[in-house]
Amino acid sequence: MERYIVHPEADQDSGPYWQSLKEHQAKLQKCGKCGKLRFPPGPSCYYCGTLGGSWEPISGKGVIYTWSVIHHPVDKRLSGEVPFTVAMVDLDEGPRVVGRLVNADKAKIKAGMKVKARYEDLDQELTLMYFEPA
Repeated sequence: MERYIVHPEADQDSGPYWQSLKEHQAKLQKCGKCGKLRFPPGPSCYYCGTLGGSWEPISGKGVIYTWSVIHHPVDKRLSGEVPFTVAMVDLDEGPRVVGRLVNADKAKIKAGMKVKARYEDLDQELTLMYFEPA
């Protein structure tokens, strides 16, 4: 069965994020005024409203905030991939991100569990940041 891949539309705000994943070194936007990292990418800081910012590498380490095991695909083209786990991860650097959790015993997943980034090249154009136990 062919894998179903939806490609995001990279724009001027998110393009550097997607490129950093392709390079296997995730970067997030950092506000030039208050210094906070933000996700998802956007034209201005969610905390102080300052426009722009720089792109800073992150460790990819964090802890699980919550998770869900997907048993029923939202699209029939994903039926060959279930069950899979999606986790919300609080990164060590602050922002909360979402990604698949792989290589984890579903019975042992818990809030606060330490995880690290794992880069998955889905094809030549798209890399996603998954997580696995640290």
